[in-house]
Amino acid sequence: MNAFTSWHYRTEHTKEFLSLVQVRQPEYLLLDMYADIYLGVVEVIEGYFTYNPKFKDVSPMKEAEVVWRLTSHFEPYFKVWMQHIDAFFQFLHEKIPQCRLILVKARFVDQFADGGSLNEWRAERKYPTVDVERLNGIWDMLDAYMENRFDIQVLDMTQKDYKLDREHPWGGFYVHYTKDFYHDFLQKLTGFTHGDDI
Repeated sequence: MNAFTSWHYRTEHTKEFLSLVQVRQPEYLLLDMYADIYLGVVEVIEGYFTYNPKFKDVSPMKEAEVVWRLTSHFEPYFKVWMQHIDAFFQFLHEKIPQCRLILVKARFVDQFADGGSLNEWRAERKYPTVDVERLNGIWDMLDAYMENRFDIQVLDMTQKDYKLDREHPWGGFYVHYTKDFYHDFLQKLTGFTHGDDI
């Protein structure tokens, strides 16, 4: 594994974010549902472990009988997701009560800035493709659940038709946008941190 994947794998085991956030007491915490929708989870004795294809040859992935995905196991996954998101927000409320929670609403995109399709590009290379419209419909549901239940601010990046960047530092992917996305995002985030009404 590279350094980032190794860090991701370790932190999935340790759940160290939960202790770090209590120590650091951040002023803001940004949340988005990309991984919940795209990656899925496997069930293990201790609970759930985020699925990542890069982990497929190591425990607990190689022993997992089923990978739960919102696209193929929606009802059981969504039920467990709601229980855990409720518990997570209760944890945040108790442990970092002064922290402002910001939900980042972004969406999967299939079109590059030059008009090409990422799904077509991936299909030609025999990489997995996704139903962007379906995934975005699920993303709408998860965002709505949190907006309706919790005291959370919304940083909405869905109001503009962003495209994908073929030259993105992390490669072409469904959430690797052109630079205007990140400029707009930073401007909106700065507005939140300075008390502007966006």
